[in-house]
Amino acid sequence: MHRTIGHLVLFVLVVVPLSTGFLAGNRLAEANLSQSIYMESSSALITRGPTVHMVTNQSAVLLWKTYLPTNATVQYGLNMSLADKVSNSTLDVTHRIKMTGLEEGNRYYYKVTSNDTSSDIYNFKTAPADGEPFKMVVFGDNRPDTDTYVQPAAYSKIINMTIAEAPDIVVMTGDYVYTVNNDLGTNRLRWSAFLNITERLGHYVPIYAAIGNHDTGLAVGSPMISYFLDAFEQFGEPSTYFSFDYAGVHFVVLDSEVSGPQSRITGLQSTWLTSDLTSSGSRMKFVFVHRPLYPLSHIGSSLDENKTERDGMQQLFESVNLTLFVAGHDHLYNRMTVNGVVHLITGGAGAPLYGTPWGGAFNHYLRVQVSPSLVNITAIGLSSETMDNYRLPYEGPIEIFLRVVANNSLKQAGTLPEIYFSEVPVSKLYSWDGAANMTTLTGLPSSPGQHQLDVYAYSSEGVWSHTVFVFRTTGSTTTSTTTTTTQPVDFTQVLVIVGLAGVAAVVLIVIVLRRPKTG
Repeated sequence: MHRTIGHLVLFVLVVVPLSTGFLAGNRLAEANLSQSIYMESSSALITRGPTVHMVTNQSAVLLWKTYLPTNATVQYGLNMSLADKVSNSTLDVTHRIKMTGLEEGNRYYYKVTSNDTSSDIYNFKTAPADGEPFKMVVFGDNRPDTDTYVQPAAYSKIINMTIAEAPDIVVMTGDYVYTVNNDLGTNRLRWSAFLNITERLGHYVPIYAAIGNHDTGLAVGSPMISYFLDAFEQFGEPSTYFSFDYAGVHFVVLDSEVSGPQSRITGLQSTWLTSDLTSSGSRMKFVFVHRPLYPLSHIGSSLDENKTERDGMQQLFESVNLTLFVAGHDHLYNRMTVNGVVHLITGGAGAPLYGTPWGGAFNHYLRVQVSPSLVNITAIGLSSETMDNYRLPYEGPIEIFLRVVANNSLKQAGTLPEIYFSEVPVSKLYSWDGAANMTTLTGLPSSPGQHQLDVYAYSSEGVWSHTVFVFRTTGSTTTSTTTTTTQPVDFTQVLVIVGLAGVAAVVLIVIVLRRPKTG
């Protein structure tokens, strides 16, 4: 009895206060989300930043956070003397200062000050005039392999390489942390580890980002996008899809992770996308999203989940002469062109790589050099080597691409490969195993074994393209076999039988012992 009372006292004195404190701490952390992400800084007072955002040819926004409410001052200029200044005397922990009246295409130097504590001096470049050249870097899927909160070494190297590139603009294609869940403390650790590396780049260049499936918290049943919105300063917030113009190019960032129709662009977002693209007068248009339209690994769980909607998006892109569609999700690099729209998958910024029959499983980032007459796209590996290069406008024969069914793959008879062309051919022909050419593609032949598919495309320039694919089929016939199997043991019946046997044995023993002895 005394021991029971002692245990009750211990529970009241120790367990209840600890649990109450934990709950209160979680509520406090949730209430202070704006201060939840700790960043390395040259000052203990400045806990995050400064970073540059929403850069135009005449303005930019600087963001930083402080441990305590402070005032905010930005000193900036075209050289290290920082002759210009803008201030805000309102005390706060989150500071957003907009600089206006800047000169287009110029590099500005800046530092921020809060309560007489200053940051280091950084710099950024304003957007050039419409139609002037600029450099963009794109990468995605940097998340860790496990929930260690430590970002991959490859990602840190890509950030350093991007800083050395000195791009004008950076776009990321999603999956920045391993997961988001209901544990606010671990969420802060995850995003802090990501931002501690990412904002080394954010000092110098605006970063725009699409949200990935690992960034939303949908795995725990409800979207938690507040961490993503806190990590990035973007146009149109708190929306997770938006658009903006930069140097005369129209940029669109989409959200493929909306709760409910995940892996789809539907409803209001779809309506907005159509209106946005059709109303843009820009000659070049770029779209960024996490999930690709034509995946290599996440087949059926990307924007191809609903193929009618996927094909509708492709038709929209063709109608507005979309230049680039860039996604991540598959942890690899891939490029293909469908009817003039270049589709890029860049998911090699540090997450575990995916090996597929299409290749491309290497860490990388994309360097995209844009000018009115040329878009030069280069995939750069971790040793600064060129892994792929592609130029627009493309000059050459029609390129022929394969999806869903991979080259040299084994599939069931009748499976239909998906064949795509870099431009709409004047005519296209297909031939299985050297048979007569057909204008309509049929599925894999029924006979088991290897089969060759020849695909021909005739361009408007009068040039034939020819690509050969090889497949193996399992055949359409099945053999029936008789298999003898044993029924699974029902241990309930076994126990009943053993029990009855035991009872019988006991009864028998009792009868024997109670039998009268004879002389």
